[in-house]
Amino acid sequence: MNITTLPKPTIATAMVTALMITTGCVTAPGYNAYGDLYEDVYKDSKVYKKHKKAIKNVDKELYQPAIEQRAANKVSNMGYRVKDVKYKRGDSKIKVKATRGSKDYKIELGYPSYQVIKIK
Repeated sequence: MNITTLPKPTIATAMVTALMITTGCVTAPGYNAYGDLYEDVYKDSKVYKKHKKAIKNVDKELYQPAIEQRAANKVSNMGYRVKDVKYKRGDSKIKVKATRGSKDYKIELGYPSYQVIKIK
């Protein structure tokens, strides 16, 4: 059966159904980065208070290392040897200790842009 031979209401119904299924996976209530376990997480909700420690661990174990690794790669690509990277959640700066030659440097990168703010 060709798509042009289908009655117009059938085509419209199929398109609407496909859109609902496609967008429903992304915009369904309760969807968040932490999975279905935490559902709608708000800082003043009982669910957040109950799982606060687990949520903070997820942030620390997943997101913080990724941010620090990207900052280390940026500084390394600038020709420095990275010694240490410090990022604190909620802070707008990433602090990197690095060396080039025999000199030590402290480099501050902006977050989330990873642009160099200051080199000491």
